[in-house]
Amino acid sequence: MKLDTVVNVKNYLVKAGITERADEPVIENLNGGVSSSVWKIVLNNNRWVLKQALRKLKVKEDWFSDVERIHREHEVMNALHDLVPKGAIPVVLHVDNINHIYMMTCAEEAQTWKDILMNENFSVSVAENAAYLLRKMHQHSNKINAPDKAKFQNQKYFIQLRVDPFHRYLMQKYPDLTSLIQKLIDEVTLRKTCLVHGDFSPKNILVKKDNNIVLIDFEAAHWGNPVFDLAYCIGHLMLKGWYLKKQEEILKLTEVFLAVYGREVNNFIPHLGLMLLVRMDGKSPVNYVREENMKNTIRKVAIDWIQDKAGNTDILQNIQKAFQIDL
Repeated sequence: MKLDTVVNVKNYLVKAGITERADEPVIENLNGGVSSSVWKIVLNNNRWVLKQALRKLKVKEDWFSDVERIHREHEVMNALHDLVPKGAIPVVLHVDNINHIYMMTCAEEAQTWKDILMNENFSVSVAENAAYLLRKMHQHSNKINAPDKAKFQNQKYFIQLRVDPFHRYLMQKYPDLTSLIQKLIDEVTLRKTCLVHGDFSPKNILVKKDNNIVLIDFEAAHWGNPVFDLAYCIGHLMLKGWYLKKQEEILKLTEVFLAVYGREVNNFIPHLGLMLLVRMDGKSPVNYVREENMKNTIRKVAIDWIQDKAGNTDILQNIQKAFQIDL
């Protein structure tokens, strides 16, 4: 059953025994993601989110992924539930393995960190909370039980959702970078030390009124290299710094984020370069960077970093230098 209309969602809720036929829930389609059909349901005092995986992602390029990945999401959420700060991950309420659907609690009165940043609110406490959650997830994932840890070792969905449309797609566009990108692929797929979220970006970090956060979208989660999450998030912050022309503010948030995260990762700058280049020329480029001069500046920085031309390994110094380039 496809959750593609309000009527279908309402019928599904009744069929699954979640609501009664006489109920009149308020059903709203949630946009923003490209990989799933997502619906918010409000009934009396209950607020839920119903999610179904899409085989073809909603991007211009052909991008397909196994719908079974939806089950990686709720499995990871359940595995992490007691290992991260209370309330930082939604509670899974319903699972449908046949239709590849699950339902979770909905964060009330929350905005995405992306929307907050794009409105030029550079709250330090949100960056601190996001970094703290990422640190706890990476640090405590070794407490996950053995069967779940073994299951998460399978990186199939991470390959389909990240490595293929990011790294390998860039190889086609930048053949001169093939060997360097392959090295980065090896590092994120072979160096397995903790649970990696795989989509730790501001759009997946919901910020409540008290600046506490809720992390969503675990479909690319896997046992792997923490450098991916860190580079992924900092890359998104940098892009907003360039776009908003708020480099100084984003540099401060990055400094705070790295300080609170406080864990060492290897070969960070080349991975960060790849994340920047992917958001220019991968299968899912950011939709807000449109100026050609800005795109070319980001490409130049990204390629230099992938080629390890940064000159030193200090993350903040490299980002500061990149931000000082005239657009």
